[in-house]
Amino acid sequence: MLYLLYGDDTFTIRETLSSMKQEVGPPDLRDVNVTVLDGDQATFDRLTATCDTVPFMAEKRLVVMQGLLSRFERRTQSRAPRAAGGDALGEWKGLPDYLTRVPGSTDLVFVEGPLAQANPLLSAIRPYVKARTFRVPRAGELRQWIRRRAAAGGIDIEPRAVDTLAEAIGGDLGVINTELQKLSLYRWGHTVRHEDVEELVSYSKEANIFEAVDAMMEGRPELAIRLVHRLLQSGRPPSYVLAMMARQVRLLILAKELRSERVPFDQQGKRLGLAGYPLRKTLDQEKMFSAERLLDVHRKLLEADVMIKTTGTDEELVLDVLIAEVSTGRAAGVRRAAGP
Repeated sequence: MLYLLYGDDTFTIRETLSSMKQEVGPPDLRDVNVTVLDGDQATFDRLTATCDTVPFMAEKRLVVMQGLLSRFERRTQSRAPRAAGGDALGEWKGLPDYLTRVPGSTDLVFVEGPLAQANPLLSAIRPYVKARTFRVPRAGELRQWIRRRAAAGGIDIEPRAVDTLAEAIGGDLGVINTELQKLSLYRWGHTVRHEDVEELVSYSKEANIFEAVDAMMEGRPELAIRLVHRLLQSGRPPSYVLAMMARQVRLLILAKELRSERVPFDQQGKRLGLAGYPLRKTLDQEKMFSAERLLDVHRKLLEADVMIKTTGTDEELVLDVLIAEVSTGRAAGVRRAAGP
């Protein structure tokens, strides 16, 4: 059989591929009969030779080609293979014909991320493969996914905890699955509660920082102060909250620079040192504010940090005044917190 697994839901793709591998021959011979090829380095001849190899003491062998079609996406066109005469598929132009001759003893699986419908290799091989698209659940779908995943694992979780988990992590299904397992062990034999997610899932605290920065910069001081005090009540010291807010604003400044330089999306996460929900939230948040606004807020955060360290002013008071100043646009508010 010939398969194409693609989309932005890499977690479910990995699970599907893992199930395929488990079905290949006896366990002690599985490694011999499963071959994974890197699409960035593999050649057409290497693929055909691998697929034509007879399984070793088994009825089937599995060949996995990862990332081949992505080489032909427009955003990576500069790296796509080119042949004389301008043939867009280069050496891979013979792939569609070969797919009609793959031995019945070989299952060939192409594994990809999101693909554009205009991808030339996708168009060429689509008639010959069983294509499955994997999409990360959106909004309400994500909550349904969490409930189904929890039920499949025998985990009892209350609706509010599902909402908190979805809001904190977003669509990173791998992280959600890991956190569900942690929460299950923590609440063994009991229902997972909203409070458990708040306590154990680090993403929930990062989510509160995102929300606090949003509220502060969008002119909603009451909400920003409430979110900050929630973090303080959870045991986080004011210096930590201030440092996390400053870190987030610095990331927003860097994200804006990366976008202005047209850095590819897959490189932005590496440059920012982020992945999953924090990366997506930061990139979405960056679009909401101008560079001048971000630099001004960053300066005020630094002023607040210096004041706490040099004047002995009450840390919570400095935080509250900082939030009010940034939210309302008042000048010199933080400095006034220190008194005359």
